[in-house]
Amino acid sequence: MEVRLRLAPLEEKPAIAALLRRYLAELGEWGYGEEDYPCLDAYWREERRSPFFIETDEGPAGFVFVDAVSISGYAVDASIAEFYVLREFRRKGCGARAAAAAFRTRLGRWELSFHRDNPAARGFWPRAVEGAGASAIQFFDAGESRIMRFRMK
Repeated sequence: MEVRLRLAPLEEKPAIAALLRRYLAELGEWGYGEEDYPCLDAYWREERRSPFFIETDEGPAGFVFVDAVSISGYAVDASIAEFYVLREFRRKGCGARAAAAAFRTRLGRWELSFHRDNPAARGFWPRAVEGAGASAIQFFDAGESRIMRFRMK
């Protein structure tokens, strides 16, 4: 399956917002609500934020928000703010390929976080980061979150 990222233009913000609502509903299991996403507009206004569609040869598969906001408080060049793959594309390698494509959008120090009690995320992110060729991988726990820091060259 071919997987690619495509920068979402402003006119496609409603399609990203619809996927975002599905994503937030799924995160409800981990204590997150379905409320509005206050930073959504910023992905089209701020230079260091990028909204991407995840697409496959079979159609739309999800989205990823890349920015440069540090969760840990340490300096970063980029971070995964949100990452969502539709259920029908999971466990087929789509997510790992999309993550690797996202990591290739910027070089330097990256960061991402996930809920420590989410077994799917605990398994997925370390494999995806290593599979993308990251180096200097570090893990931190902060509250209910596990933070990964790594370098992309």
